[in-house]
Amino acid sequence: MRKYLIIIVIFATAILSSCFQQYNEDDTYRKGWTLVWEDDFNKLPDESVWSKTPRGKQHMYRYMSDNEALYELQDGNIVLKGMIDPEGDKKLLFLTGGINIDAFKADETKKVEVRARINPTSGVTPYITLVPNNGAENIVIDITEQYGTDKFIYQSVSSEYTTTEGMPDNPPSSALVSVNPSEYHIYGVEKYPDSLVFYVDGSRTKKYPRIPTDIPGQFPYNDLDFDLFIGLRLNKDTDPAGLPADFYIDWVRFYEPSAVGENL
Repeated sequence: MRKYLIIIVIFATAILSSCFQQYNEDDTYRKGWTLVWEDDFNKLPDESVWSKTPRGKQHMYRYMSDNEALYELQDGNIVLKGMIDPEGDKKLLFLTGGINIDAFKADETKKVEVRARINPTSGVTPYITLVPNNGAENIVIDITEQYGTDKFIYQSVSSEYTTTEGMPDNPPSSALVSVNPSEYHIYGVEKYPDSLVFYVDGSRTKKYPRIPTDIPGQFPYNDLDFDLFIGLRLNKDTDPAGLPADFYIDWVRFYEPSAVGENL
């Protein structure tokens, strides 16, 4: 009997160890990265590659506009602005600038980094966000969000699992990162089939893994195509006296895994 118990314990331990490695990987096996595309914004964004974000019903798109005053080149940055509507349209309190680009394909292992700095302004939320391009709701990868004059940023994910199913803490879906947002930082995320790994200035800040669960929608991030959105979000409580708000984007870079045999 004891012999069979020992065999069962060994078998169970092997299964648990395998699960631990799969869902709590320390990423040491991950490959290096090769830069495949970048935009350093020495000129206004190429309209064949980038799109100005159109106005929409969702909060982040509520005041979006293609008004040229919202897009400014300055010292090698594209500066996205939030301001009072210069034409005085009473239907819109404000106008905001935003740009977007194709980012991740389904089943694609890829990395994106954005070097940016924020002019912290009360009632303004600059963001660097990945959104499914099929319009799926409640699925977002927030590479960075900064609220008002906070001296920190958030990196987080949203999905049916974290919202509708009420599971934002298993595993934790959000991380607060203490940085001075008014200084330049490099915000990034790596997408793998089984996890999202977040970084600030090359230091890992958070991992969101795929976990074994019967609750739906826990890890949809490898199943969809995503676009990268960069912009500012204002609301009815934004103080007009603090505008215009500025979001400085120095560069955007995309990476793919380095080829086998390449120095990592």
